[in-house]
Amino acid sequence: MGQQNGAVPLPVPADFSTGLEWIVWPADDAAPDFDARWAAFDLADVCRLYGVCVVRVGKRVLAIYPPALEPELVAYTGSLLAEAQDYLSANMDRLPILTQAQAVEIVLDIMRAHKRLRFCRGDGGSRWPVYPREWSAGQRATVQTLWFAAGDALDRDEFREIDQ
Repeated sequence: MGQQNGAVPLPVPADFSTGLEWIVWPADDAAPDFDARWAAFDLADVCRLYGVCVVRVGKRVLAIYPPALEPELVAYTGSLLAEAQDYLSANMDRLPILTQAQAVEIVLDIMRAHKRLRFCRGDGGSRWPVYPREWSAGQRATVQTLWFAAGDALDRDEFREIDQ
């Protein structure tokens, strides 16, 4: 896969896992899942180059993007994830699990990198994300899915990242 729009790969720690290291080249182009496997193969390549991680949260497959990833790469990664969805769902047991505590930590990391991402209180005291206006749909979807994965952990009083 070539680099998208001249984007430079992000520095990724040596111990980083994409969650897709098990993906191999789809050799049989007559296989019924060939297109989804090919998309998963491309997705694994993008993840490795740009520090994206694919995980499972319950019965959902989620891409976690680095906060500095360019919106075009978020959109491209999201389209590959959508194309690979059937293959990844069929192999969900091979994906790393994202726990509630991990989801909260990732939300906090994103909030540190993007100071304008905030949470406000909704009815019943629950917290809802308020996104920076310039965010892409992929960035919003990632935080929203992390918010669902974090569940009521974001509603606790010790989670203080809220507009007052």
